[in-house]
Amino acid sequence: MSNHQMLNNEQHRNLKVDTQRSSELGDNIMLTLTFPNEFYDIQAYYPIVFHKDEATEKFQSYALLGLEKKENLFLTNGDWDCGYLPHTIKAQPFLIGFQNQEINGNVQKQRVIHLDVDSPRINKERGESIFTEFGQNTPFIEHIGDVLGEIDKGFAESQDFLNFLNEYNLLEKFVFDIELNDKSHNRLSGFYTINEESLNNLTSQQLAELSQKGFLKPLYMAIASLLNMGDLIKRKNKLLQTT
Repeated sequence: MSNHQMLNNEQHRNLKVDTQRSSELGDNIMLTLTFPNEFYDIQAYYPIVFHKDEATEKFQSYALLGLEKKENLFLTNGDWDCGYLPHTIKAQPFLIGFQNQEINGNVQKQRVIHLDVDSPRINKERGESIFTEFGQNTPFIEHIGDVLGEIDKGFAESQDFLNFLNEYNLLEKFVFDIELNDKSHNRLSGFYTINEESLNNLTSQQLAELSQKGFLKPLYMAIASLLNMGDLIKRKNKLLQTT
């Protein structure tokens, strides 16, 4: 269980964050959460897939990083070999929390930054400082705050988007069969993609509603992103050559 603490400049003043990328630092993951407000950047490099949580029956959208569990094909020699780092990766080991604060006599929920103090990224010797020696925020943590703000906004907006996709039957299960250069067969399943036939059958009124809500662009970005499956397979074949 992770140990999350609200970030404060007394308790965490001397801590640093290792921003290198490696399996040891927890980057060996097959997928990471992404949101419609980020799809434009994500689709340039990663396939966007959808997954249904069996317990809640709710969909979430993910950037696909590998073709099997604990595989990240973008990791190379302590670096992330890609022009864009997803928000949910960049934000680690920080997350957004909420705290009730009294403002002008009214209790309001305020966003605060939480830190996973058990993360292997946290140390006192190397990486980016969170606070200056005088306890002020560094540009690094200011930037993280902005990224967390985008994630929070993405979470809020994505529920409407995903409910709409579900309601209009725009998601379909897909199975992706892959033959690699070593002749091994791999099957990627359990995910959903946009059903283009259902999309083409929407009425002009439904399309207008999609457009009005700002959902058309992320929809087409998700469709276009599947072209990146070819890149993932190339990366996997390259990995097989070197192992």
